Amino acid sequence: MASGQAQSTPGEPREGSVFLVVDDDPMVRKIVVKGLSQLDAAEIFEEEDGLAAQEVLRTRHIDVVVTDVMMPKMDGLALMKWAQEHCPEPLWIVLSGLDTFDAAVEALQLGAFDYLAKPPEVPRVRVAVRNALDQIELRRERERLYAELENSNVQLAEKVNQLQTVCRVLEDQAATIQADLDRAEVIQRALLPQQPPAIPGWCMETLYNPGSSVGGDFYDAVVLDEHYLGLVIADAAGHGVAAAMLSVLFKLRLKRVKENGDVLQPQQVLEQLNLHLYDMLSAPGAFITATYILLDLRTGQGRLASAGHTPCVIGPKAGEARMLERTGPALGLGLNPSYTEHEFELQAGDRLMLYTDGILEGGPDSPAIEDLAASMTTVSDRAALLGGLFQDAIRDIGGDRDDITLLLLERGEGTSHFDDSVAPRQTQTTTSSDTPSPAHSQLAAGAVTGHGFISIDGAVTWLCAHALLESACELLAKNDALTLDLARCKHMDSTCLGTIHEIVSANGDSVDLQGVSAEVRKLFEELSMNAVLDRIQPEARPLPDAMTAIETASLTPRQQGARILSAHETLASLSEENQEQFRAVVDSLRTDLPDA
Repeated sequence: MASGQAQSTPGEPREGSVFLVVDDDPMVRKIVVKGLSQLDAAEIFEEEDGLAAQEVLRTRHIDVVVTDVMMPKMDGLALMKWAQEHCPEPLWIVLSGLDTFDAAVEALQLGAFDYLAKPPEVPRVRVAVRNALDQIELRRERERLYAELENSNVQLAEKVNQLQTVCRVLEDQAATIQADLDRAEVIQRALLPQQPPAIPGWCMETLYNPGSSVGGDFYDAVVLDEHYLGLVIADAAGHGVAAAMLSVLFKLRLKRVKENGDVLQPQQVLEQLNLHLYDMLSAPGAFITATYILLDLRTGQGRLASAGHTPCVIGPKAGEARMLERTGPALGLGLNPSYTEHEFELQAGDRLMLYTDGILEGGPDSPAIEDLAASMTTVSDRAALLGGLFQDAIRDIGGDRDDITLLLLERGEGTSHFDDSVAPRQTQTTTSSDTPSPAHSQLAAGAVTGHGFISIDGAVTWLCAHALLESACELLAKNDALTLDLARCKHMDSTCLGTIHEIVSANGDSVDLQGVSAEVRKLFEELSMNAVLDRIQPEARPLPDAMTAIETASLTPRQQGARILSAHETLASLSEENQEQFRAVVDSLRTDLPDA
């Protein structure tokens, strides 16, 4: 348990804020408690499982619970369900890894306030909990004002003024809510394909732009084997958070496109998707439209099945375009629908376009389907084609718009490009010191007279680990020695710690560390990183005058998982205590990465 003096300034914990951290992983609890302790909380309780947490919730008033999903004795979902009946007051923040994402979605449906990916980051923990406390304060303020309105005999004008005060408080929360949505957008964009597949003789272009921070559109292009390509596009009913959750469920269920080594036909894929989604989409108006295409890359022959989705447009190099209409109902509307298939063939120079209905239902200048077909034969530049259609669709829009996604496939040589960048009107800056700008780099590199340097700044996480390892290898290939400067490093998560140990152990006396704070040194000592401790130098070398920011690499989820796994395997090998501490992480990642 930790305690401190509460603050009263806006955005900070109010007097008497009490937190409960529930996780069977001591390292995760340590990270979360560190983030909470920086908020000057009144008390912080730690428990290893849900049963122990029940006792705390029975006997103490808790404001915010930060809980893992998977735990022994009683998991996080069971604890939340119990609390809904016995102590519904706290707000809940859920910790979840890639392997428990379904459970995290269920937790959000149970009323969890926020979701944090594991391993968590101290700044993200701090921001999420601070937002939860702001929400609690807003609720208390609203209840207080309502009580005053009910019990007072003030004039109507005074009551109006009080209501206006409530409105101003709500308006003040807009930036916080937007920041939450922006974080949700980052998570959702991670579900989209990171880069297009390289396919000789074929090229593709995409444009993805949600109507708000998060959206209900989804697309993917997957090379199933040396002969076949699978294309999918989907659109969840509505837009915003609800539609985004539906698109996440769709992505999680879009797993089986092959069976016993054979690719499934489009109608089989949609039938299986509908079977998985029907029970989950029981709410009125909840459904997903989707199109799935199986394309033979050798012959250009394709098969298409469409679950209530907008028509696919095929634009031949010569001749008139044709539409392939839907072949069955939307997903989630019925238990056993049937889906037929269209057959088609793409010759050299032919194009195929998939899209969501947001492109047709934007502003007054939105293109019609006929305009899509005409542009496929008149605009040769693929990026210009999609960009022009998008600009027409959003021109003179006075209010909210639907999500817009376009996918263009062409049979011909060319460079493929997936464009899912944020629209300029959605990009926001923040003045919060807890939320760093995406453009800020925490790593910088330089070299002088055969000696390389990497400076590590701030609280670095697993997002920087791959870039750190790559930069170290590049500098050592060009220089005789490398110094890791940690003078401005405040904290490192376990993935970065394991990566640093890999760099040192692989290069021996060629790597030194300097500027190591007592806090970071303590992390090295706790994890038995003796090889790293031996390379800490008492005297610091001056950094080069010219240090270049190291950009964080754009990795696929599999590549990110492989880096996290390697770092934790390294730490686990250093001591029996580490092995026990990181066993769950290593086993989970090995399950997700069977070839690792």
